Amino acid sequence: MSFDSLTFWIFFAVAWTTWRFLPFSAAKSTALFLSLFFYAWWNPWFVTLIAASALVDYRVGQKIFDSDDEAVRKKWLLASLTCNLGLLAVFKFGPFTVTNVAGMARTLGFDVDWELSGWIIPVGISFYTFQTLSYSIDIYRRALKPCDSFRDFFLFVSFFPQLVAGPIVRARDLLPQLRKRRPLRAVTVYTGLYYVISGLFLKVVVADNLAPAVGRVFRMQAIPELTPVEAWLGVVYFSFQIFCDFAGYSGIAIGLAYLMGLRFPLNFLYPYISRGLSEFWTRWHISLSQWLRDYLYIPLGGNRAGTGRMYVNLMLTMLLGGLWHGASWTFVAWGGLHGLGLCVERAIRGNERSERRFGRPRGVGDLAARMLQMAFVYVFVLTTWVFFRAESFAMAWALLGRMFVAPFREPLGLESLASARYLVLLIPVVALHLGQIAHEWFGLRKSANLRAVVAAVLLFLLTVIRRGEGAEFIYFQF
Repeated sequence: MSFDSLTFWIFFAVAWTTWRFLPFSAAKSTALFLSLFFYAWWNPWFVTLIAASALVDYRVGQKIFDSDDEAVRKKWLLASLTCNLGLLAVFKFGPFTVTNVAGMARTLGFDVDWELSGWIIPVGISFYTFQTLSYSIDIYRRALKPCDSFRDFFLFVSFFPQLVAGPIVRARDLLPQLRKRRPLRAVTVYTGLYYVISGLFLKVVVADNLAPAVGRVFRMQAIPELTPVEAWLGVVYFSFQIFCDFAGYSGIAIGLAYLMGLRFPLNFLYPYISRGLSEFWTRWHISLSQWLRDYLYIPLGGNRAGTGRMYVNLMLTMLLGGLWHGASWTFVAWGGLHGLGLCVERAIRGNERSERRFGRPRGVGDLAARMLQMAFVYVFVLTTWVFFRAESFAMAWALLGRMFVAPFREPLGLESLASARYLVLLIPVVALHLGQIAHEWFGLRKSANLRAVVAAVLLFLLTVIRRGEGAEFIYFQF
């Protein structure tokens, strides 16, 4: 039941009506039932898995909070980590592990042919596992008190707008909102509609229409025939496809929450205007990058244990972040490249803060420097997307060869630009990024009237532009 289907919007009409008009206790019970129904739409067996995960962390949270014995508290935290990461390892990384162990065994001379065929990865397991883990860890850190209602906790874990592809919502942000129904104000509805319309536009108009062009480039048999320009265009298209697909889903989820009177954290903030990799990770999949920072990088020691240890912590965090996305060495390589890039950036900049810097450019030179920084970061991110999308290292290296080596050996194929009709789809997305630059650098106010105009334009484009092939949201696989 995808956000861009009629079935979902019929479902949401029922969910919204019951949430707003039933007594709040009954509304929460109904929302829990509907969320589980939404999840069971993919596979009913998935419900037993998420229920087990929720039950374990609910009980573990109580046990940790009730004990003053540090050894006991650590034991229960370890139980939560073992259960959650164990489920994630088995269901998400089972085939990957078996395949790699079998490959190692064959290398050593053993005649084995192990394979897990028909293995189904539960939708959204990476997202709700991180949500339940953060709950137990926060209670262990004494940063959160346990929820006294299993129904409310289970609703926090399984709430349908963010269940299958985020954003990763933390207990301290959502559970307090489940204690009392908030009034639904006009500005909240308008904001929710803006997020829903813009999210649907990004997914249905841009991401779905770019999917065929991306698919034609990321085919092993087609890569040798690509001109350098076609190779570059294909990867550019993918960079916008994945942004529009995932930011679109997150935007719709945030908008649905607003329409129900709730708040979800922002998950994307125009990442392709970043002027550094550190800044990129404050704009891209924000809920995941903050989770990795708070529950992995900082506990590993962050930058407190010396420069060398900081580099190790960065690499470990990004390697595991890559593996979180999928059980493939290409995802590990993608994470490793970002980790290496962050280490190099930190080595060059030292202790200088590399997060977003606002304010008007100090002259033409400063403006040019900012634009060059953005271009460099985008090309780096673009290059790493090749590993993210490629089905194998062979495909990734072949495509990178067409991008970076072929231009020195053969014609660029500039005539491909004349028929690059998909570039038109990028114009509204680029315009939205430029609007954010105008806001951050030149103080353009994001007024309600401006948002209304943007929403109206996007809604018009949504209705007049033929939708693409209706591909499933990319991040459903994670």
